[in-house]
Amino acid sequence: MHSEVFGIDVNPLLLLAWSFFSGLVFSTVGAAGGILAGVGHISIFGVPMANSIKLMNQILILTSTFVSVPSYWRQRRVIFVLGLLLGLGSLLGAYIGSTLSYRFLQDLKNYKPLFGLFTLLVAIKMFYDLLHRKKREKIKEIEDGIRERGSSDLRTKSISMRRVILGFHGREYSFSLFTPVLAGFLVAIVSSALGVGGGFLLVPFMVSAMGLPMFLIPGTSALSILVTMVVSAGNYMKLGAPVDLKFLGVEVLGVVLGSLVGPHLSKVLRERRLRLVLGIVLLYIGLGYTIGEWLRSTFGIRIV
Repeated sequence: MHSEVFGIDVNPLLLLAWSFFSGLVFSTVGAAGGILAGVGHISIFGVPMANSIKLMNQILILTSTFVSVPSYWRQRRVIFVLGLLLGLGSLLGAYIGSTLSYRFLQDLKNYKPLFGLFTLLVAIKMFYDLLHRKKREKIKEIEDGIRERGSSDLRTKSISMRRVILGFHGREYSFSLFTPVLAGFLVAIVSSALGVGGGFLLVPFMVSAMGLPMFLIPGTSALSILVTMVVSAGNYMKLGAPVDLKFLGVEVLGVVLGSLVGPHLSKVLRERRLRLVLGIVLLYIGLGYTIGEWLRSTFGIRIV
C-alpha cells in the first residue's frame, strides 16, 4: 500500500497487526499504546513528519478509549470522579502542549529523543515500584480479594470540597480534588507535545503517588485520556498536520480489534504482571530512542 501523503510504501497486514497490538496493550494496561503506535510510525513504517505521527498516534488512542472505556465501565473498573478530574485538568494542558509541539517540535531528530527520554524515566520508576516489598504484598492482598469475591465492589463513599473517599474490597482510598486536576494538566502538556496518550505517566502516578490498585487504573486512565485526545488531536488537525486517511483507516481497524480484547485480558492477569509488561515495553523503547542512535552509528546495532 502506497501513501502519497508520506511518500512511503507499507504492508497493510503489518500495519493492521501492529495497530492491533498497540490497541491491545493500551486497553489492557491503560498506557503505552500511544508509545507503541509512535514506534510503529517512526521505526517500522517510516512516517517522515513528526506532527503527522503525533496526530495519528492520538487518533488511534482516541479510538481505543472509545472501545475500551464502556467495557471497563461494565466491569466496574472505572473511578469515574477521578477520570473526570484528570480530564478536567487536561483540557488546557492538551491545548498548550499540542500548540507548542506543532510549532517547535516538527523535526523528527528533535522529537525522537524526547519521546524516548520520558519513556525511559517512567520505566525506571515502574521497576523501582515493582521491587518494593510492601507494595508487592499490598498488590497480592488486593488480587486475592478480587478473586475471592469474583467481581469488583468499587463504590464512592463520600465526596467533599477537600477529599474523595472510595471503598474497594475492604479498603479505603482517598485523594484531594486538586491533585488529579493538577496532574491531568501537567501530564496533558507532556503527552500532547509528544503525541501520546499520557497513560505512561498517569498509570505510575495513580499507582505510586495515589496508591490506587492497578485493577482500577486502566479504565480510569482511559477515561481521562479520552478527554485529552479530543482536545489535542483536534488542535493538531486545526493547525494543519497532514494525515493519510487510507493509512489511518487500516490502523483504526486494528486498534478497534485489539481494544475489544484488551479489557478481558486485563481482568485475568495479575497486577504485578501488568506492571512488569508495561515496564519492559517502556524500558526497551526508552533505551532505543535515547542511546539507539549512538549504538547504530558506532556499532551498527539497531534497538528500535
